[in-house]
Amino acid sequence: MLQIDGEKIVLREFTKTELYDEKYFLWLRDLEIITQIYHLDYFLPLDFSEVVEYVQSLWDSKSDCFFAIYYKENNKFIGTQRIGHINWRTGIADMGIMIGDEEYRGKGLSKDIMRTSMKYAFKNLSLRKLTGGTSRTNIAMQKCFEGLGFVKEGVIRSQLLIDGEYIDHILYGILKSEYKIN
Repeated sequence: MLQIDGEKIVLREFTKTELYDEKYFLWLRDLEIITQIYHLDYFLPLDFSEVVEYVQSLWDSKSDCFFAIYYKENNKFIGTQRIGHINWRTGIADMGIMIGDEEYRGKGLSKDIMRTSMKYAFKNLSLRKLTGGTSRTNIAMQKCFEGLGFVKEGVIRSQLLIDGEYIDHILYGILKSEYKIN
């Protein structure tokens, strides 16, 4: 099984162990998480079989890497990380993280998670560019992207509907040539 070590976290291939961990499904029903990762389809009734189908599609995909995030100190499953929509021809992929366990949010782990997955994407997958996005209201994720060298590439104005208000979606990108191991 693939395992990638970060400073405080470990990324492991997402397996049935995590899929059938009851916490995972509960995270997908958590309003705060759904809002931050902007998966509004999770607001709708969601059957566990749909989650299984989604994860199976990631496992079968040749253009997605899906990881479980573990906190090193206690080996606790705390979230997921995805290098997705990989375009092998152009060498571009999208990055996304979900820290599901509330106890581990706001502790600066996003930067470690992103740094660890960036290193894997650039060195092992030989990707040329990574992209990501977040809402204008997610200041922590903006700081994370910018602190890792991502460049703000654009703003899609009034794109995301959050708490009854249309919010800008900020797009980020980093080229392999701009990547510096932190």
